[in-house]
Amino acid sequence: MNKIYNYEDIFEDIPGDPDNILLKFPPEMLEETGWKEGDTIKIEIVNGSLHISKKDVAEKQLNLDF
Repeated sequence: MNKIYNYEDIFEDIPGDPDNILLKFPPEMLEETGWKEGDTIKIEIVNGSLHISKKDVAEKQLNLDF
């Protein structure tokens, strides 16, 4: 999936918390990716763009061993 979203479509201010923002996933993104609440995601910045992917089981296991 390669789609461009406006900042306002996925980020939301957190009332009373000026240092952080809430990242919300549009329903069509969740449906297309098969992600659900509770999934662990990986966020990387590549050439100024956010790359978001679901962490796989092997990667989760590797991180738990350290």
